[in-house]
Amino acid sequence: MSFLSVREICRGISNKNTLYTFLFVLLHQSSIAFSIFASVMVSGYILEINQHYEALKLWVFLYIVAMILPHIIGYFSDVYKEKWLCESLSRFWQSATKRYQSCTDSRAVDHTLGVYVSQGKSAISDFIGYAFWGMSSGLNFFLSLLMITAFIDWRFFVSVMISVLLILGFNKIISSHLENNAVTTHKAGSSLTSTLSTIHDNVHFGSSVNALAYQTRFEEGKAKYLGLRIKEAVFRYKALLVSSLLALAPTSCVLLFIFTSSSVPMEVKVASIVNLTRIYHLLNSASDIVSLLISFPSIKGQLSVMTCFSKNKPLYQPQWNIAILKDNESVDTVNLAQAQEGRFRVVGENGSGKTSFLRHLCAKNDYLYFNPSKRLLWPWDDSAILSDGMYSAKSIQWLLENSSGHLILDEWDAFLDSENTKKIGALIDSYADSRVIIEVRQ
Repeated sequence: MSFLSVREICRGISNKNTLYTFLFVLLHQSSIAFSIFASVMVSGYILEINQHYEALKLWVFLYIVAMILPHIIGYFSDVYKEKWLCESLSRFWQSATKRYQSCTDSRAVDHTLGVYVSQGKSAISDFIGYAFWGMSSGLNFFLSLLMITAFIDWRFFVSVMISVLLILGFNKIISSHLENNAVTTHKAGSSLTSTLSTIHDNVHFGSSVNALAYQTRFEEGKAKYLGLRIKEAVFRYKALLVSSLLALAPTSCVLLFIFTSSSVPMEVKVASIVNLTRIYHLLNSASDIVSLLISFPSIKGQLSVMTCFSKNKPLYQPQWNIAILKDNESVDTVNLAQAQEGRFRVVGENGSGKTSFLRHLCAKNDYLYFNPSKRLLWPWDDSAILSDGMYSAKSIQWLLENSSGHLILDEWDAFLDSENTKKIGALIDSYADSRVIIEVRQ
């Protein structure tokens, strides 16, 4: 799945289930359109019931079938929509996981984490719901309009086209404002999600100072996000109200003309009465299309937030003032890079860049890295119940016994008592005879 643009994201979201969903929606809406034709036939035969009784019975039966069939077909379209969503989410998480390290900076958490954890899933779910809504409303609108125009009265087509022109003009005026509102709101939501994800460490492993700092950032992020969301919603719903009125007015005038004019044939009036619900449902579909057009910038804005995964993390030129020791003798980075075994120690004052140097080695050479200050996931699953010291000891022991290649241990003794420090130190010495181990000590 590519995140280079909204178009590429949409391509990545599409899959075979998209086609199946569309086909079932097409069958669904075609059966609804056929029910309009059947109802016109029924209304025509009712006026001549004595002459066409048998034909009337047939078309009543077909009309009933056409009214029931959409519910059966709708089951399949809903199932395939859910399959479409699940496969799209799977692609997103898989692709975003691969890209996360290269598009984020380890030194700071930005809104990309919020997109990965929450906003991306929400954007894809909203997009697929939007696309499904568009398929249903669009096909219902155009197929029903075709049937009503062809078999009831051509004036409906003219009135609807007037509504469409009014809607398109109005949508053109407000679209950029809607998209900008959506982008701003979802970025604020992503930032809030990133802040919310830090609650556990600040509440359980910090003091009241950390908890207060979290609370302050949480309140600021919450107020900003909710305020922007309300502002966006108010503007969007005002636009929907105006557009709905523009959509409904012309066709409602046509209906009034048909029912009040003596020049309109009785067959047309009867067919209009029989299909009055369908005609107003057509107006609802027109309103839905209005909503789709107005919502498009918002959906586009949501998806555009996901383009953060296409960016590369900012260039950072690390600087360090450290020394590398082996057996208390200084070695340079060239000797370190060429080494095949041995225990090396990186030393320097606080802020000298020891951890930055180790992270640079990892990124450049794909070395294994461990720092006990970060609780990570391991093949063994009981790390959450271990103390910090037990977690450190078990992690280091597992890395030494179950991995190969260069190993970096950053302040590995930070949570160990003297006895366990000696035990793990001896274990490191034994494995340093067959691999390179680079360490920073407390």
